[in-house]
Amino acid sequence: MMVHMHGFDWETYVLTVMPVFADWLTEGNEAAVYQMYQQTRSYREERFVPEAMQHLGAWPRAQAFIKRLPRGPHTRREYHLLCDAERFTALSDTYVQRHPPQLYQNNEAVRIIWGAIVEEYCLLSPFFPTESTTAPDDIAITQEEEEALHHEIVSLLHSAGLSRLVQETYENQDAADEEKQELELTTPLEYAEEVEPQGIELGRLPAPLHLRGWLATQSVRAMALFELLACGRRSMPFGYRAGEPYEAFIGYLTPPEVRQLALSTHDLQPPHPVKAREDHLAYRRQRNDPAGAFRLIDEVSPTHAEAFLIAVNFAAQQGAGLICNIG
Repeated sequence: MMVHMHGFDWETYVLTVMPVFADWLTEGNEAAVYQMYQQTRSYREERFVPEAMQHLGAWPRAQAFIKRLPRGPHTRREYHLLCDAERFTALSDTYVQRHPPQLYQNNEAVRIIWGAIVEEYCLLSPFFPTESTTAPDDIAITQEEEEALHHEIVSLLHSAGLSRLVQETYENQDAADEEKQELELTTPLEYAEEVEPQGIELGRLPAPLHLRGWLATQSVRAMALFELLACGRRSMPFGYRAGEPYEAFIGYLTPPEVRQLALSTHDLQPPHPVKAREDHLAYRRQRNDPAGAFRLIDEVSPTHAEAFLIAVNFAAQQGAGLICNIG
C-alpha cells in the first residue's frame, strides 16, 4: 500500500468541519453534517447503489449509530474534547496518552463520513509544486504551424495521385468526430469518473520506515513529527483503516508543527536517489542471505527524502498543515 501526503487546510478543519461533528455527537443535530456530506465523493458514489441496498450506505449506518450514543455529562465532555481540534491534537500522541479522546466504540460508518468530508473540504489538492511538462520554446509547434504542415501533406498526396486516400481519410475522421460528439451528448454528467486526490508519494509500505530511520539520525524532533504524520503515532478522531476509501487517514500535522518540521530539516541533504536504490537492493540481498551482515529496515536509505523535504518546506511557506493516508 502506498503512503500519500497532502496539504491540509487546518483552519477549515478547526472552524468548519469539527464544530458540526461536535453538534452532531452532543446534540444529535445532523443537518449540517449531512449537508457537507452531500458534496463529497463518497455520497456521489453511493447514489448509484441499488435501492434495496441503500440502507447499507455510510450515512444511514452512521446516523443510526449516533442516535444510539450515550449522552450523559461525562460522555458529552468526551465528545466536546474529541471534536475540539486544538485540544484533541494536544492529547492525540498515543506514545504519551494512554486514553486519547474517543467514542466508546469505533464505528466504520462515522469514520467514512469524517474522511469523506475531510477529503472534500480540507485537502489542498493540487497543492505541491510540480515540474513543468511544457515543451521547450524552440521545439514547440503552434496550431498555425500544425495546420500548415497538414495542408502540405495533403498537397503532396494529391500530387502523388493518392486523392482517393485523402478522401477516405477525411470520411473516417468525420465519422469518428460524429461518434465522439454523440457519445458526449448521450453520456450523463453524473457518470464522470471520480478521481481520488493523490498528493505526493512517500513510498510503498514499509518505505516510510526508511524515511523515519533516516530522520532519526538527523533530528529527533523531525523523526517524532514524522511519526505523528505518517506512522500512526497520532490518534485520529474516529480511528483509521489502511487501504479503505475515506478511512485511511493515519495522521496529520498542524501548521505550527509543519514549521517545526521544516526548521528541523532545513539543512538536511537527502540521499542521492541512485545510491538509495542501491542501498535498498543491498538490504534485500542481505535479508535473503542468512550469512549477511544484519541491518534493520529503518537503516535503509530513503528514496523519497528529497520530495518529502521539498513538500514540507513548501507547506511551511504556505502556512498549511499536512495529512497522510495509506491506500
